[in-house]
Amino acid sequence: MRICLVNYRYFVSGGPERYLFGVKRLLEERGHEVIPFSIRYRQNEPTPWAQYFVAPIGADDQVVFRQHSWDPATVRRSLERAVYSREVYDALARLLRDTRPDVAFVLNYVKKLSPSVLVALHDAGVPIVVRFSDFALVCPQPHLVREGRVCELCVGRTYWPSVVHRCVQGSLGASLVNALAMTYARRRGFFDLVDAFVAPSEIMREKMVQGGLPEAKLHHIPTFVAVPDGGSREPGNPRRICFVGRLEPTKGVEVLVDAFRLLRRRDGMADLELVLAGEANTARGVALQQRLAGLELPGLRLTGSLDEEGVRKLLRSSALSVVPSLWYENTPNALLESLACGTPVVASDLGSMRAMLDGTGAGALFRPGDAGDLARVLAELLERPGEPARMGRRARELARERYAPQAHVEALEALFADVTSHAGERARAEEGAGS
Repeated sequence: MRICLVNYRYFVSGGPERYLFGVKRLLEERGHEVIPFSIRYRQNEPTPWAQYFVAPIGADDQVVFRQHSWDPATVRRSLERAVYSREVYDALARLLRDTRPDVAFVLNYVKKLSPSVLVALHDAGVPIVVRFSDFALVCPQPHLVREGRVCELCVGRTYWPSVVHRCVQGSLGASLVNALAMTYARRRGFFDLVDAFVAPSEIMREKMVQGGLPEAKLHHIPTFVAVPDGGSREPGNPRRICFVGRLEPTKGVEVLVDAFRLLRRRDGMADLELVLAGEANTARGVALQQRLAGLELPGLRLTGSLDEEGVRKLLRSSALSVVPSLWYENTPNALLESLACGTPVVASDLGSMRAMLDGTGAGALFRPGDAGDLARVLAELLERPGEPARMGRRARELARERYAPQAHVEALEALFADVTSHAGERARAEEGAGS
């Protein structure tokens, strides 16, 4: 099968791109041809299909909005990408004419490529499968978070609460643009062009149904993770706690740091270590990283962003990993990778994290945003000899049972076959009606 794979970045900058290259490899190993479509960024991985990629909103090294210079041309292109971009439509249409794919698998496209991606695919007769990475289709604030707490005012209703509360980047203008863009897309029926949606978590599927998407089109296919063969543990500090992910407020990093402060005050915790691995790519994230770097808290270490092997080494040498997110998450890669490395996870009792850990024996849950409760749970685990190791063995078993790569790619193949079959039936019916 020939598959057009759409995402607005073609280099690893976070979980969505790790998924992109992971699923691309899985599909190619099973004999499929994968044709990427993306934006021409300087950081991109090399590909013979780069000639079809569309120009970036700003310069080719400006990936996030805060990096843009905001000259008139950049502002115009940014508005077009939020609403509808003829430039993107034409670039993708050219790729589709030249390659004639059987199906399209669309990942991130909102704001940077625009719903014109869906229109180009539909006009070319290519069946469309869209996988969700966040909640952007039901709320302009893609994490469903306001003032550090989950907020669902927009879900299934109207996007205007996000404007009133300035939920996008704390800006009235950005919030208004995003609300208008999503309202326009809904009214034009762009999302109705999609043949099937993939929800990596049940909470994502639930919120999308509440937001008005047809339940019959929503398919829950959990994200996958590869579990290394043999033993995976490495020498490390038995009192090391780690965090892997973007250093941003919605990830709950400050909650974890506050819990670490509380733990350090307990007897017998002087050797406790907290390692934070990740980078900040938003204005709030940069401010948070700078604040953490200036704390001078004994045992706290920031590594910056790590490559795939660096993440594995950190997880394998840590007693526990923590996923303290303040939002529902969507099957977070940090949690999956920790399970695969045999490192038990302490996570917020919220959304997909609750569904992934509750009752599994592979980790523990704490009250979201509650540093005191997080400190309590961590202390209970660290003070019970052998407990993290026992939970770690269960973590690897869980990764194999629920998140195997083969099960994931087979589910995708079945869905691709289903949508292409239905598309063929529709085409034949239309031909018959026209004859």
